[in-house]
Amino acid sequence: MRPMGLSSRLDAVFRTTLGLLVIPPTAIAMSLCALFRALRGAPRPKIDSVYSSFGRFALWVLGTRLEVRGLENIRPGQGYVLVPNHESNWDPPALLAALQGIPVRFIVKKEIADIPIFGWAVIRTGSVRVERTGDRSDVDRIREKMGTRPRDTSMLFYAEGSRSRDGALHPFKKGAFATAIAHRLPVLPIGHAGCYRIWKPNRFGLRSGPVVVEVGRPIPAEQLGYDDREKLRDQTFDAVRELRTRARRRLRELGVDPGGID
Repeated sequence: MRPMGLSSRLDAVFRTTLGLLVIPPTAIAMSLCALFRALRGAPRPKIDSVYSSFGRFALWVLGTRLEVRGLENIRPGQGYVLVPNHESNWDPPALLAALQGIPVRFIVKKEIADIPIFGWAVIRTGSVRVERTGDRSDVDRIREKMGTRPRDTSMLFYAEGSRSRDGALHPFKKGAFATAIAHRLPVLPIGHAGCYRIWKPNRFGLRSGPVVVEVGRPIPAEQLGYDDREKLRDQTFDAVRELRTRARRRLRELGVDPGGID
């Protein structure tokens, strides 16, 4: 990859400073709003609007230009198990903005759920905390939340387990697919590119630039049994890999190197 020029370095300094000054307090304010609405029993769309608004605002602040393709594959009123690739901490706001109007909740790590105000709001409004200790507690929490989930709400799993440190697509774990089969929900594969370049793992700096999101066709799981979870996992992995390849190709057509590993 070519070294950053002066204009790119200046942009990184500007976007990092702006992001640090604006995005954290906005996240806290919107978390308080979502938490307050949830505690008051507000209709769920009122809570959903807080999340999609935060995603759009965060992308606007950082100068992230979003291109989304494949939204016609999503059927209104249908809940999905969403499975995207995970290359950056910038993925969640980008996906919230890309999928606006679609109720989305997350499977989140304990470290995120424990963040004061922000984590409390995320869990209180329907996301699920996982601790990844290897016991059944994570499975039980996911099962309980899925059992009370509104039918049109989708649950997003990062099936790689954590964000990619090298920008490559890594093997999927089976939890998302066991959940899809158990609750008779189609899996919606999503591939995206651009977030790795904007906010690289283990890097402090932020950058502006485009993000391309490709939404694939749903993969049915209604007729599958528990023993089919590996087959569903592999089918989804192939779909996400292809969608990610398309997104990376599109970035290059726009004259942007997506970074990472193809």
